[in-house]
Amino acid sequence: MTPARIVIDTDPGQDDAVAILLALAEPGRLEVAGITTVAGNVPVDLTTANALRMVELARRTDVPVHRGAARPLLRELRTAQFVCGADGLDGAGLPAPTVTAADGHAVRFLLDALAEAPERSLTVCALGPLTNLALAFAQEPGLATRVERIVLMGGARDLGNITASAEFNFFVDPHAAAMVLALEAPIVMLGLHATHQAMATPDRVERIAAIGTSVAHSVTGMLSRPRPGGVARFGAAGHPLHDPCVIAWLLWPDLFTGRDCHVRVETASEAGIGRSIIDWWGRDDSPANAHVIDGIDADGLFERLTASLATL
Repeated sequence: MTPARIVIDTDPGQDDAVAILLALAEPGRLEVAGITTVAGNVPVDLTTANALRMVELARRTDVPVHRGAARPLLRELRTAQFVCGADGLDGAGLPAPTVTAADGHAVRFLLDALAEAPERSLTVCALGPLTNLALAFAQEPGLATRVERIVLMGGARDLGNITASAEFNFFVDPHAAAMVLALEAPIVMLGLHATHQAMATPDRVERIAAIGTSVAHSVTGMLSRPRPGGVARFGAAGHPLHDPCVIAWLLWPDLFTGRDCHVRVETASEAGIGRSIIDWWGRDDSPANAHVIDGIDADGLFERLTASLATL
């Protein structure tokens, strides 16, 4: 089977880091053409360093990392360092990277990768705020035809996690999210209502720890750190693995269920900014613009994730 060619756009963050490792662990299924970084969980200098730490940890320094947008399109950056730690990878126990980012801005890399791709042949895995994608397609909207699909972690059908109504990635750059959802490209959306099902509970983390490798040690440290909110927020111990669900959907779509919906993002109301409004029941006549995932076989996901990480 020919591996699917992907670009990972990301703001590591612990769960982004696990998603990168999962993608790099499956070279027979996924060809990672490059990693582009964006400000989000932490500022872009740190997200870039963290992506470089992951390619080093996975011994895949052949994969280029390109530094991207340092701030959202129209708003001031709001980070999640209160969750991720000062450097974004609290618990990983990794030194600073010894390799450096590739030449060229992330947006330029995205434009070049899309321009060189045959029609509908490149998948973009968007794990953070969608600033880089919005900037790229604003310059060359016709390149959306080269995208096989955009698989993104963002939004929520129900409550938010950074405000009462908004999920973090969409909240950080709501205007970029709105622009991406308006593209003429197939989109798969994994929001909080789905990714909160993928809980890295202590027993699941123990099985990763039992692998005994340096990768397993770092992943275990990231997933074992204290979590703001604890059991009271999610009803179970552990960290939700939001971003690895994007990569898992590409690898194992049989673990997921969802439906086609129209999705829009609130950009006008400050109280609701970043909220994803998902027409789950088809109440209006707007055409579907995203396949919205709502169910995950979490046991199957963690079993396969653990097996993949064991190969690194």
